[in-house]
Amino acid sequence: MLEPRAVAQLDPGRMRDIIASLPDQIAAATRARATHFAVDEAQRIFLVGMGGSAIAGDVFAAWVADRSKVPIQVVRDYHLPSYARSEDILVALSYSGNTEETLAATAQGIKLECRVIAITSGGMLADLARKSDFSVFDVPTGLPPRGAFGHLFGILAAISRDWTYSDPRGELDEAVAHLRSIRTKLRPESGMRSNRAKALAVRIRATVPIIYAAPPFSAVARRWQTQLNENSKVLAFSSTFPEADHNELVGWVEDPRARSHRPILLRDRDESTAMRRQLDITVSLIARKTKVEEIRDDGPTLVSRMLGTLFLGDYVSLYLAVLRRVDPMVLKPIVALKQKLAAARRKS
Repeated sequence: MLEPRAVAQLDPGRMRDIIASLPDQIAAATRARATHFAVDEAQRIFLVGMGGSAIAGDVFAAWVADRSKVPIQVVRDYHLPSYARSEDILVALSYSGNTEETLAATAQGIKLECRVIAITSGGMLADLARKSDFSVFDVPTGLPPRGAFGHLFGILAAISRDWTYSDPRGELDEAVAHLRSIRTKLRPESGMRSNRAKALAVRIRATVPIIYAAPPFSAVARRWQTQLNENSKVLAFSSTFPEADHNELVGWVEDPRARSHRPILLRDRDESTAMRRQLDITVSLIARKTKVEEIRDDGPTLVSRMLGTLFLGDYVSLYLAVLRRVDPMVLKPIVALKQKLAAARRKS
C-alpha cells in the first residue's frame, strides 16, 4: 500500500510533493528581502489567522517565546483582544486572503490604528492592506493553506529581526539543511524499514491518535493533529503537558477504551530535569493500558528539531491517508461549510 506507485495513485493532487517542499519553502522565504518592523511602543504582536495559516504563527511564537522583546500572541477569532492598542503590531496570516475571521480581526486592527502587516497570496486581505498602505508579503499561489507552512513561517522569521534578541533567520540555514537530510528517508521511495513515517502510520492506522507535547513543542503537536484531520481524514486530538497529567492521565489509566486510542508523545533532548522525570513516569503509567509512541528528532538546534518533528508528522498524515485510501488533498466538509456560510451571509 505504501509503495511509491500506490501513493501516487491515491495522491493525484501531489500532496507528497508539497510536503517534500518544506525546506525549500523556508529557504526561499528567508532569502527574500527582509523589511524591518521595529517594536517601538508595541505592547504585543498579534499573529492573526485560522487553520493552516495560523499554525505557522503558533510554531514561530513557540520557537522565539524565550527571546522575544514583547509577547507574541496568536489570535484565532473575528475579534482582537480588548487590550489591543494602536501601538501594537498585527500580522495577518491568510494564505487565501479571504478568511472571514482574519479579515474581520484585521479590519478591527486597522480601525484601532495598529501597525498591520499582511502575509497572503492575494484575495481581499491583500486589497485591504494595500488600500490602507500597509506592507504586504506575497506567498506563491496554487497551494492549500496547510501546504504553505514553510512560506508563512519563513516570512515571519524574515520580518521579525527587531522583535527578538537575536536574528531568527540565523538558525534557519541549519534547520533547512537538517530537513533536507531527513527528507530522503521520509519520501515514498524510502522503504518501510528505513521510513519512520510509514512505520508509524501503519501502527496508528486502527486507532484514534492523540498527540502530546510540552512547550515549545505544543504547537508542533497541534500541527500533527490538524494534518491528520485534514490529510488523513481522521479524528485526532492534541494536548499539552504538564497540564494533561492533572486530568487526562486518569482517562488513560482507567478508561477501558484507552486501547483504541494511541498517545503520541513529542519529546526533546532539552527537556528540563523536572519535565523529563514527569514524562517518563507518565509514559510508564499509560503504557500499562496502551502502547505509547515517543517521537524524537536529532537536529542540532531547537528550531531544527521542532521543524524536523513537524516534517515527520506531515509525512505520517500522507501515509495514513494512503492506508485509508483517501485523497489527502481534498477537503469536502470545509468546502461545504464555507459555501453554507457564504449563502447565509448573502441572506442576512
